[in-house]
Amino acid sequence: MKKGIYLLLILFLPSIPVKAFGAKYAGEFLALGVGARPLGMGGTFVAIANDLTAGYWNPAGLVQTRGRGVAMMHSETFGQLLNHDYISYSKPLAGPGISAIGVSLIRLGGGGIKLTAVPDPSRPPNTTDNRPYMIKKRSHGDYALFFTYAAERGQNLSWGANVKLIYRKLADNSAFGLGTDLGALLSLGHFRLGLNLQDATTTLLAYDTGEKQSILPSLKWGVASQWDVRQGNLILATDVDLRFEGRKTSAQRWLGKASGDFHFGGEYTYRKIFSLRVGSNQGNFTAGLGLMVQRFQVDTSFLAHKSLDNCYRVSAFFYF
Repeated sequence: MKKGIYLLLILFLPSIPVKAFGAKYAGEFLALGVGARPLGMGGTFVAIANDLTAGYWNPAGLVQTRGRGVAMMHSETFGQLLNHDYISYSKPLAGPGISAIGVSLIRLGGGGIKLTAVPDPSRPPNTTDNRPYMIKKRSHGDYALFFTYAAERGQNLSWGANVKLIYRKLADNSAFGLGTDLGALLSLGHFRLGLNLQDATTTLLAYDTGEKQSILPSLKWGVASQWDVRQGNLILATDVDLRFEGRKTSAQRWLGKASGDFHFGGEYTYRKIFSLRVGSNQGNFTAGLGLMVQRFQVDTSFLAHKSLDNCYRVSAFFYF
């Protein structure tokens, strides 16, 4: 019960239109990431971003898919308290140079919010004959729709951008938002550098109550290295999430308004058939497996969490 309350406070209190919350944690539902492969590597994917989840992790990486494809993910997150789903589609564009477009949808939500009342509001609700009673149940959910464009500039550099639409629903209140992300990816031999400036222009959330809230820009940057090892491929990577919301106890490191969270991970793929992954997601252990059969790929991952229940994800890719 305590774990469930803790998670709801983190994910959904920012959606209640109270000015005191400001922009802090307003975009937290988007920070969970997508895809079992990246989560198995500790969430280190900004400098890799070479599959159909690139629209989320780094839109510049979408050109690396080199073909049309569909990706799907499902997770009953943190003790089945929330459903976390993802689907995406991307395709290359014809014409000079290499470019691609994609569309993806994230949903995080559940049901069973109980709205209560007391027979006599003037009396304390804990009295025996005046206990709160349920008047109705309502669902809660966050949705983010991404439209992605990416293009190569030379052999080693690519860039990309998202336009994203956000819809939030919590009991009887709702909000709409519009934002942008900007990404870049640079390859230097065995090494890759990635940047993703999320909510670059500040994402505004407008509630049906007339209140407004902003998701401040945050910067995800990463470094990855790739090597051929024993008939396979080894990737080592690290990412850092930089935010400017004044987080302190909820971040691994902080200085003034700036805070940082760290991700470390690795993946070994044998003959492009089987992958083994391990990592650390903000200090929490992660692991994962992947299986590739021609144009089909399926991945599973595990995240151990110190405060909440463990999390498992399954995702699949199909290229055509």
